[in-house]
Amino acid sequence: MSNEVAGLLWPAGNMLPVFQAPQHLDIYDIRSASHEVQLAATTMVGVLNRPQPRVYLITGDDDLFWLKQVLHELPQTTVPQKGNNVITAMLTAYRQYIQGLIIYDPALIDTVNVATTLAGQRDAMVVAPSLAQELESTFELPVLVDLRTYQWRNRVQAYRWAQQNLLVDASSHLVAGMAPETMTGLRSFLVATRTFVYWLDSRKYWPVRNEGFSERRLMQQILQAFSPGSLHLGWFIDESSGVYLTSRTAMGVLASDYCTNLEVLSAVQPQSVPAVQQSMPVDVPIVTKKVYLSFTISDGDNLQYCQHRMLRLWHDPVRGSLPIGWTIAPALLEAAPSLAAYYLSTTTPNDELIAGPSGASYMFPAHWPIDHLSPFLQRTGQLMQKMGLKTLAVLDSGLLQASGLPLLSRIRLTGMSFTSRPHQHRLIQELAQFGVNGLLSGAGVVNASWKKVGDVPLYRNLGLANNATTAVRLIKAAVFLHRNRPLFLNIYMLAWTITLADLKQVMEMLGDGYEVVLPGTLLAMLAENL
Repeated sequence: MSNEVAGLLWPAGNMLPVFQAPQHLDIYDIRSASHEVQLAATTMVGVLNRPQPRVYLITGDDDLFWLKQVLHELPQTTVPQKGNNVITAMLTAYRQYIQGLIIYDPALIDTVNVATTLAGQRDAMVVAPSLAQELESTFELPVLVDLRTYQWRNRVQAYRWAQQNLLVDASSHLVAGMAPETMTGLRSFLVATRTFVYWLDSRKYWPVRNEGFSERRLMQQILQAFSPGSLHLGWFIDESSGVYLTSRTAMGVLASDYCTNLEVLSAVQPQSVPAVQQSMPVDVPIVTKKVYLSFTISDGDNLQYCQHRMLRLWHDPVRGSLPIGWTIAPALLEAAPSLAAYYLSTTTPNDELIAGPSGASYMFPAHWPIDHLSPFLQRTGQLMQKMGLKTLAVLDSGLLQASGLPLLSRIRLTGMSFTSRPHQHRLIQELAQFGVNGLLSGAGVVNASWKKVGDVPLYRNLGLANNATTAVRLIKAAVFLHRNRPLFLNIYMLAWTITLADLKQVMEMLGDGYEVVLPGTLLAMLAENL
């Protein structure tokens, strides 16, 4: 199963391909375009941007920021046409590169994903029926496939057909889960790399009526078609059961469904990527009656978080006024090295960057085939070392939670904590050579805990806290339960809902007797006291 795009390079050990460096970018603004036009433009750009990107799409304000911040040295032309007029402008300039149209079926929205896979393989663009006739007549674009003719009744039928007919010609390195309603985001990158695209529910164990086939079974078959070390892009309908299935096949996950312009961002190399030399002193005078706190913001493994939400938090004027731990994706060095360089070069002494779960990509260590663990850890260590990251966040899942079943998955006995002792020792042993000296784990824990594995502190986070009030409640409960002093608490904060003002509010609500430090400092202090 392989049909890689000519001109895209796959260096040994890389999770993502390397596009050729762009020489010039045409900038198209599709913010005011209809969903149908956004889909057509985005999939067309996927064809145009391989193997050398030439088009950059503006779908939101963040795209404008990154264009000015990290791509300003590239020659650019801002095309005046906007909104629905973009398609005419793009086809006028690039008609010769597009072989035809793939029409999706509005009666079954999942055909957008099947059409996306086809577009990558046929050098085509995905269009709604309402747009097809106009483009066919004006630009003499033939209809290559009209998915309405298949009259699929459900998505299992659609994706089984795609599995049987398209998987063989898809990339052997990448697979993606994409909500078919998402018309932009990662879709151009998926076309550019000929990635197989699907959207199935890993919690649906029972066969679809009259099909004899469940969504979970079909999803498993698709994932099992890929070799260990392949990569899952996009996202899942259900996180725990989805990451469990990918982990079982030694397939890492990079949440990325809303990543934009990834072909361009992955192709542009900064002049240098500064490794942060973060200072986390171990000789801080420890006050025996004090409670030491550190805040760690979640979701750094998520590429789209790094591109969008983290950027907004990063620009908060509160940043720099109190110590904060920021999880970040080591995979940015491959996916968007200029973004990695931006964050690394703009840290303050009160910012600590931490490798997001669970290293090179998101995975559950306890469910990862042990024979394939070393390559993953080696890549994790290499990326962390290049970025100067010393602390690693790790999430894991028990079988009940990983099932995805409504009642069983709510029984979170470990709170996504990394509890497997053999895997703990393996990770710490293999990552020590890269300078990793602390592990943070867990999301959804109401009582923190900690220990040493060898000389490395392993901390089970307190929380996930989604606001200041929840964080204070968790902290006060932990202070009540743990009577020994000094006490060291790392609070895991939900990136999508908290603000930096919330963190300041936590300290104001707690009052005296508490001191906030960086997570790495807290781990170093804790290690001295264990």
